[in-house]
Amino acid sequence: MSGRPTDDDIARADIVVAAEVEAEELEVRIAPGHRVEFHGEDQAASGTDRENLPEKVTEGERYRSVRISYALEARAAGPG
Repeated sequence: MSGRPTDDDIARADIVVAAEVEAEELEVRIAPGHRVEFHGEDQAASGTDRENLPEKVTEGERYRSVRISYALEARAAGPG
């Protein structure tokens, strides 16, 4: 995932889920697999901003001074 939705996108959203995590040290034992799917057209966006942590982590690697900021925003579909 790349960058979080913009502040403007979040302000227009009907639903927002956001989280921030910080760690002095993070050891990756098993590299996670993840995906986010949206159905519909331009109804949602999600993404992360990371500090000191690559998009693809390496198993057995230790990362220091890590920060992850995640946001998901979605808009309710109008009457169809």
